[in-house]
Order: sequence, then structure tokens, then C-alpha cells
Amino acid sequence: MAKGHIERLKTRYRACVYVGKDPITGRKTYLKESFRTEALARAGLERMLAQVEAENAPDQSATVSVLLDRWMDVAGHEVTTAHTVSHYVHRTIIPAIGDMKLRKIQHRVDLLDRFYTHLTRCGALCTSEPRTDHTVSGPHDCAAEGCGPHVCRGMAPATVRQIHAILSAAFGYAVSWGWMDKNPAQHAHPPKIRRRRARPPQAEQVAQLLNLAWDTSVELAMFLWLAVVTGARRGELAALRWNSVDLRAATLRVEVNYVVRGGRRRLKGTKTDEDRPLSLDTLTVRMLTDFRAQRAAALAPARLTLDEDTYLFSPDPACQRPWHPDHFSHAYRALADTVGIEEPLKNLRHFNATQLLAAGVDLATTAGRLGHSDGGATTLKFYADWIPATDRAAAEQLASGLDQLRSQARQPATARPQLPRTAAPTTDVFDSKPTGPVTYTVIETALIDAIVAGRLQSNDQIPRLTDIAAWFGVSRSTAQRATTSLGAQGYLHRSGHRWRVAAPLPLSGSERSHQTG
Repeated sequence: MAKGHIERLKTRYRACVYVGKDPITGRKTYLKESFRTEALARAGLERMLAQVEAENAPDQSATVSVLLDRWMDVAGHEVTTAHTVSHYVHRTIIPAIGDMKLRKIQHRVDLLDRFYTHLTRCGALCTSEPRTDHTVSGPHDCAAEGCGPHVCRGMAPATVRQIHAILSAAFGYAVSWGWMDKNPAQHAHPPKIRRRRARPPQAEQVAQLLNLAWDTSVELAMFLWLAVVTGARRGELAALRWNSVDLRAATLRVEVNYVVRGGRRRLKGTKTDEDRPLSLDTLTVRMLTDFRAQRAAALAPARLTLDEDTYLFSPDPACQRPWHPDHFSHAYRALADTVGIEEPLKNLRHFNATQLLAAGVDLATTAGRLGHSDGGATTLKFYADWIPATDRAAAEQLASGLDQLRSQARQPATARPQLPRTAAPTTDVFDSKPTGPVTYTVIETALIDAIVAGRLQSNDQIPRLTDIAAWFGVSRSTAQRATTSLGAQGYLHRSGHRWRVAAPLPLSGSERSHQTG
């Protein structure tokens, strides 16, 4: 049975309910809430007692640090994500706001905004005052250890948004656990990310890189060639086995990704958790065939065979274990610096996407080969680059199309089809209202006069029958008889439910005047 009481404060009343010992700190915890009147306090006390009885009391003693530790235990992150999250949590978030209690920070959206602003200015906890960054802890000689003055280095907006995503996810768990009433990160304002432009290396530079790689190491050259022609990630290429390569069908299946984080080596699924088969060109098939023959020949003196489950790229002569992915990054950097490529190994994927789109390959196929599961949005946003040659071809095509339109515009107006105009009002079609008795022949004559005078032109809609009848003061059937008669004579033609002036007319204005005379 939950217990509680009401405390008298100076100007308010506070309801207190004993919750029990905190499972984290072991201290007694209370659920407290203040009210303006004693009656409201008693009503609040009854509500909180019922809340505690139902075991729905929020944990009001947990801190941000406790939450983050508990959240990382249950979030189920992959190896790479877990390593990244742990780095930001223990290096940045906990030193800054780790000691704050959740029940306080849930109302401090301004504190999160200030935290994000500070990180964009400096990623370390500094006060903008001069200080020394010590390389080691404890007594030491700063000159010998190389300690220097602190220099503020702000985090990139994308990095700050990653920290914001971590806090938002952890606070979301806290709300579902009942530790918080609301998620303050939902209302915070992390910095906006500028759209970054893809920076693939130039085609001439890639050619030089591959030539240098063939002169350096056949294995490295084969790795870089596959990186260029398939657009696969370095971990996906490092995890390739020969049973994923079908040389007869000229296909390569990307199934796993090799990651190493915090000393932990693991083969995991691809980034999208989906396998993707990639077609191989004839040249690549021939190169892989020769590369496998070389691998098998190297094992022949030891009377060993190259099994199907061995790795394409391995430091082991028997190819039983894959290379560390960083091995290829370092080897690539050494060659890239020689040919003047500043972009990292990852940007060979950008080069692949750019070249495919420039060659006319559709976006869906390009995104599928790169392993993008969002239909090509990521491919266009981050990977596809502007190519001068393609841009020049687009400019030529646009100018050619405009020149053709200009040539058509120079043709005489009579040579171009005229668009039908909508029905003109009766006041613009007829000169004046008749004064004597009106029959359908009077309406016929008035419409023919409007056509001859040019107030009604070919393909124009005549006024509605209701408007004609109102103008001449007759019934609608009389107006309809007049239009039907003109249609039989060839002056009008039916278009849907409307009458239009015939094109061409049976008589020109001069011919009709001569006939009338």
C-alpha cells in the first residue's frame, strides 16, 4: 500500500508519495508535486497514490549518464554503430550533461540548443579562455610531453546532428520506460547540414592510379579495379569469397561486409541487409580468371588447392582470412598521393555512380549496383557529380531545341493552327437588339453578319443558346432551330455539346455580299 502526505509550504501545498528505494542508487525516492490550494493537493495526492500503486511512477533520480548506459545495453546496435555511439557518448555527451537528472533536462530544451551551439564552436569542454591541453595525466613535463595551448576546433554540423540523434533516441526510450514525461530533443534545434557535393577523382587520375597499382601489386590492383567497376564498399570487397563470384555467368554477389571496430572483427550483413548480384563485363571476368589462376599457382608447390570458400584478398597464402579493410585504405592513399588524388578510397564509389549516369544508365540500376535502397535519392544527393562533357552535351541539346522553335515561330501565322477561342458574350457578337418580330431566320442573319464582320472567326464557339434566346427575346427552341439551319448550310459545325464556326466557311465575306447584291 503506497503512502503519502501533504506538506505546507510558504505559499503552496506539496503532495509527497513514497515510491521506494531507487534500483540504481539505493536511496529512498519520492514522487512530489506542488499545488496552489490544499484541495488541489489532496486530489493530486490521490492521483499519485494510484499511480504508484499501478507501478507507473516515473524514475526521477536517473541521470543522463545512467540512461545512456542502459540505452546502449538494450538498443542492439551493430558493431560499427555501437563503436561510433560509444565514442560520442563517453567523449562528448557524458562529460557535458551526464550528471543532469532526466526530470530536469526534460524541461531544458534551451540547454540542448546551447550544447549543440558550443559543439559547433569547439568539440571540447572549454570556456574560450587560454589553457593548456595536457597529453598525459598526472605530474609531467609539458615541454617533454609536447603539451600545447588549447585551440578550439568545432564539430561539423553532421557530427552534431549525430549526437542529437543519439540523445533523441535515448530520451525516447526514457519516455517509454516512464523515466521522463517528454523527449526534449524533439523540440531542440541542431545545426542544419549543407548539401555536400560529390568529389570523385578525375577519369585520367583513376587511370593513372590503376596503372600504378598494376606495377605495385596485382592483389591491390584487382581490389581497386573492382572498387571502380562495381562501386562496392571496401568492407564488401574485403569480405568477397570465390564462391560469390560466378565467372561463367559473369556475376558477382555482394552478401556480407567485413568490419573491424575496437579490436572486434566481424562478418556482418550489407548496409541494407540485402544481397545484391552485380553483372561483370568481359574484361573484368578475364582479369578475375587470371587472378584466380595466379592464386592457385602460388599454392601448387605446397600441394594445396584454392577452395571455393577462400577469400579473394587475403594476407594468408591459403586465403583463409580477409585483409583488414584499413590495409586497402592505406595502400590506396600511398598510390593516390603519387598521382595527385586527394579524395579518399570511398570516393571511387562516387566515380562509379558519376560515370554510370553520364553513360546513360538509369538511376534505379545505378542505385541498385551501389547498394542504395531508397530508389536513388542517396545516389543523386551524395554520389552523382556534375560532368563537364555531359553538361556540354545538355547545353547543345537545349540550344538546338530552341533554334528549332525559333524557326517554327518565323512561319506565317496562317500556316500555324489556330486554337479555338471560348464563347464570346452576345454583346460582342451582335450589333443591337431587334425591334420587330423575331423568327429563327432573323437569328440566322445576325449570326452570318457576325461571321462576315469578323466578330466570330473560324473554330470560335458561338454564344450559348440560352444567351442567344435571351438577347432576341425568343424561346431556346427558336435559337436552336437557327443554329441547326446554319449547321446544314455549312456555317456552323457541332463540337461536343457546343456549336462552332465552320472552318473553312462556305462563302467569304465578299462572295456573300456579291450574292446578296
